[in-house]
Amino acid sequence: MVTRCASYVRGRVMRVTRLDGCGRPIYGDCSTVTTDGFVSVGYTANTDEGEEINVQNAAGERCIYEPAIPSFLGYTVEVTFCNVDPDLFAMMTGQRVITDAFGDVVGFTMDTSVSTRDSAFALEVWAGAPNAGACETEGAQGSFGYILLPFLQGGIIGDFTIENAEVTFTVSGAATRDGNSWGVGPYDVVLGADSLPAPLPDPLTATDHLYVIQTGVAPPESQCGCRPLLDPAG
Repeated sequence: MVTRCASYVRGRVMRVTRLDGCGRPIYGDCSTVTTDGFVSVGYTANTDEGEEINVQNAAGERCIYEPAIPSFLGYTVEVTFCNVDPDLFAMMTGQRVITDAFGDVVGFTMDTSVSTRDSAFALEVWAGAPNAGACETEGAQGSFGYILLPFLQGGIIGDFTIENAEVTFTVSGAATRDGNSWGVGPYDVVLGADSLPAPLPDPLTATDHLYVIQTGVAPPESQCGCRPLLDPAG
């Protein structure tokens, strides 16, 4: 067994997949969006700092001491976009899209009656991973970093400003949670034993919040609007 190390540089593409309340991909005509129209993806670790035990005796000397041990709870994500894709924003926030007289999706809303608990999504992000020997692997399309958060809820469109400059929108507040049902995923994102694109080599557990690997499979192409997702079992 060989350990392969890599450095990740620059975001390439991100993909959002619509999930149900149990963290399972929802298969259908509008289930996934892929885009390169983002500026940054910020991952903030959520922790429980624990409780320190520090007891002094009557002489004022330390009698009992147990340091606090932090516990990992998950991640909160903030994504800043330089491109407005209404389908993508609706998928991350649970809000509805606006259609014009021709039935084309042209915008989105932020409605206070919509609960952020009613929508869930998975987030995949690809980065560059320069590796001089990457193309020596049969079937490799390059060298890429692949970062997956398999179960997120709670996205909200954050603050934005209209001014004499670029206008960016931010989706914040989305947090990972236990209970994902991603398994090996519905996509081919790694090279399999036959050097062809294949699903993840091992299924995620229900308490996995972050999955990071190096892969030789290129990210999908950016496209405006949602796309169908078919059940690979079918």
